[in-house]
Amino acid sequence: MNEPVREAILTPAGWLVSPTRAFCMFFIRDPKSEMAFPRVYTQLWYCLEDGTPTKLKNTRRLDYESAVETWYELQSQDWELMEHQISDAA
Repeated sequence: MNEPVREAILTPAGWLVSPTRAFCMFFIRDPKSEMAFPRVYTQLWYCLEDGTPTKLKNTRRLDYESAVETWYELQSQDWELMEHQISDAA
């Protein structure tokens, strides 16, 4: 009996930068969350004008629906996906 292969749900991931360039937000999937019920970490950073993060302001762990809502809400408020994503070292 063949069981269907479950695909991981795509979650928001990457760096968004505010229109004022004062803040940037990092979205990353929680690697310990279940495939069917993904969780996403968000980190809000103070940043330089070029979008380089300088100091962590806060971290949150969101459920999938909240992360997607936040991702699209920020983009509707003119937050932009950074063209050059920052390495994991940040």
